[in-house]
Amino acid sequence: NKNVRKALTYAFDFEWSNRNLFYNAYTRTKSYFDNSELSSQSLPSEKELAILKKYRGKVPEEVFNTIFTPPDTNDENGLRKNLRTARRLLKNEGWVIKNDVLTKKDTGEIFKFEILLRSALFERIVLPMKRNLTKLGIEVSIRTVQDDSQYMRRLEDFDYDMIVVNYGSIISPGNE
Repeated sequence: NKNVRKALTYAFDFEWSNRNLFYNAYTRTKSYFDNSELSSQSLPSEKELAILKKYRGKVPEEVFNTIFTPPDTNDENGLRKNLRTARRLLKNEGWVIKNDVLTKKDTGEIFKFEILLRSALFERIVLPMKRNLTKLGIEVSIRTVQDDSQYMRRLEDFDYDMIVVNYGSIISPGNE
């Protein structure tokens, strides 16, 4: 569900992680081709709208009227505001708190998932997000699989809920 995934992004505190774990070495990307002429920087131009209009109804409506910016926590109480936004998104999709656990209202399903890691070094990155997700009532487990063949097998079999991955890119599309 798009809104559930969006809620999860509100639980990731990039600014805290960048400041406390990475010594402000990173800038948040807003587009796959960030910092290039191919990046999403503004609303679609007239030429872009002419191409996009035949896809109206097939692509999200916000493509036509919203400039994408990922959630941030720079404002005072930024994380708290983001978690409230996440809670609202989850509630709108039928997830409610029941006995301190996020539960699907109609089915009773508990919101839980596993983050699969290749190295224990990534635990310091996902543990703060786990803490934020726990505040939303989401149960998160972390499994580190250091054996490369086991890890790759899990990826090939799509035997994971969430992973940490990075994608390299170049300025012009093609290699990816």
